[in-house]
Amino acid sequence: MANLDIRKPRFYIDRLNYLLTRGRSISQSCEIQATGSNKVGLKSGSVVSDLIDMRPLNQATFETNTDTDGTVVTRFDFAFGSYRTNFIAILNHNMTTATAKFKVGYGTEAQVETVGFTGGTVITPSVVLNGSVGSDIVTPQSDGHTLITFDSAGSADWGIQFEGSNGGNFSSTDLKIGCIIIGEYYDMPHSPDLSVKRSIEFDKQKIQESLGGQRFSNMTSYGKSYISDQNKSPFHDYTSNGARGMYGGRMIYDMKFSYLNATDIMPDDYSSFNDNSVVDDIWSATHGSHHPFIFTQDGTSTSESDYLFARFGQNSLDMTQVAPDVFNVAMRIEEEF
Repeated sequence: MANLDIRKPRFYIDRLNYLLTRGRSISQSCEIQATGSNKVGLKSGSVVSDLIDMRPLNQATFETNTDTDGTVVTRFDFAFGSYRTNFIAILNHNMTTATAKFKVGYGTEAQVETVGFTGGTVITPSVVLNGSVGSDIVTPQSDGHTLITFDSAGSADWGIQFEGSNGGNFSSTDLKIGCIIIGEYYDMPHSPDLSVKRSIEFDKQKIQESLGGQRFSNMTSYGKSYISDQNKSPFHDYTSNGARGMYGGRMIYDMKFSYLNATDIMPDDYSSFNDNSVVDDIWSATHGSHHPFIFTQDGTSTSESDYLFARFGQNSLDMTQVAPDVFNVAMRIEEEF
């Protein structure tokens, strides 16, 4: 959407980190299947947790340059099949340089860990950002960040399998992935009030003033990072000009949603997760400001500039009743680097 026009926002919420906070271990939640014919593992120095640590600049590296015709097999375990899943984001990858493509499937643990998801279900995705789909396989158009959606499913075991896109082969450059986010997105029931406040804040500057009145500034961060064409912060595509092509500062949205129905805010039963509501799908799933998420001010957009890697800038979700079963809710959303 041109000029970051504000429409109906969408939140992409990670499920794995919610479960990790509630007691699941990393080994229970994420696994790289490196044993077996033609399966490629992590390179020395990378660990499984690098894939799901919500730190996109901390890339996991796979040894695809030594097994160019192999497959990277990842499995994600939600423990319970009742969790709805309808999106996957792969942030800060180098799949174009590594000549990689991927497909997503679900089923039993054994089916997900089998190359090709034999016996399981391969999903048919729609690409939101950076990629094209052919025969249920996604091929990114550039290094960076890829976001896909698909019909919601409730399986406990999910897998992402990466393979070479050059005649089935990876290139001589190892595959790198900054972060994988998998979960459910939530569309707000309607657009926020017209009084949305959007700010761009440079909050990593310290200004000192001398006795003579001269001012000196030290800046520890200008915002999003560009380390290389294959290692950069989400979400903007600024490869052509490197670090010089980035807008600086932290994007912040202060928005209010008026006249939301009670059913859109609170679950029908506050003792279980199984409703589409703000508290169920967004606030509780992120533990407030604890976990980052992906946010767009326009849920229909396919432009990277409309997306933020963000977290809530508030510890309390205040719901003010303005009529019977009708509430106003305010949110502050702050960009993460």
